[in-house]
Amino acid sequence: MVAAIVALAACGDQQVNPPNEPAAPLRTPDAMQQVEAKGPSSLASRGPRSFVGVWAANPQWCARPQGERSPITLTPLRFEAYGHNCDIASIDETGSGYVAALRCATQGQAKTERVHMTTTGDVMNLTYIDRDMTTVKLARCPGSPRAPDPANPLEKMMKPDGAETPPAAPPS
Repeated sequence: MVAAIVALAACGDQQVNPPNEPAAPLRTPDAMQQVEAKGPSSLASRGPRSFVGVWAANPQWCARPQGERSPITLTPLRFEAYGHNCDIASIDETGSGYVAALRCATQGQAKTERVHMTTTGDVMNLTYIDRDMTTVKLARCPGSPRAPDPANPLEKMMKPDGAETPPAAPPS
C-alpha cells in the first residue's frame, strides 16, 4: 500500500504544460506511421455526409426515373448521374460548401469536372463549375440512403425509416 502511494505521489511531481505552451509533438516511429494507406479508399471517410444520397431536380424523377430525368446518386466515392459515371477524386471544403473534383467516363471518353455542393436540410444546390457555373437545385429523394453520423451515439439505436419495432417477448 505504501509503495502505491509513493508511486502515485511521484506522478504529481511532473509539471503540466500550460495551455499557451503546448507540448512538443511526438516523433516516435509509431506516431509517425501513416494512419491510412494512400489510394482510392483514402476518400471513404472524407467529405460531407450531408451530400450522400439520391437527389433529383423533380420529385417525380425519384419514383419514375427516365433517361435524363433520373436522379443523381452520391456516395463518398461516386457521383452517378444520367450519362455521367464519376469517381470523386477529391473533396475540398469552401466557405459555402464543398468542391468535388470528378473523374468521369462520359460516352466512353475520360473527362474531369468540378462541382460545388451546398445543402440545407434536404435541398442541395449543385453548381457545375466547369459548365459556366450552371446551378441546379435538387431535393433529396424520399427513402434516400444517408451516410451514418459517427458523431451521433444514438445513430446505432435508431431504426430505419418504416421499420417496426418487433413485439416484446412475454416474460417467462
